Amino acid sequence: MWQHQYEMHALRMEQLREEAGRERRWRRQDEANGRPVTARAPGRGRALAARAVASVSRAAARVARRLDGRVAVDLGNERLLRDA
Repeated sequence: MWQHQYEMHALRMEQLREEAGRERRWRRQDEANGRPVTARAPGRGRALAARAVASVSRAAARVARRLDGRVAVDLGNERLLRDA
């Protein structure tokens, strides 16, 4: 089992290295062609943005569950079945 895990990890690391190499080549080509280089947010900024997006997503899911609960309570089972 450990051998399988190691092989999967090694395969994934090789894919990541290839992707990083492709990105480096693209950036070098963009610089050589005079294209503007896109600005990247530092790691802390990306993490903060990801946390904000996740927080909004959780809040939206919470609101949706509350609304679903209210609809089920307000309509009652017989009205839900009749309207279906």
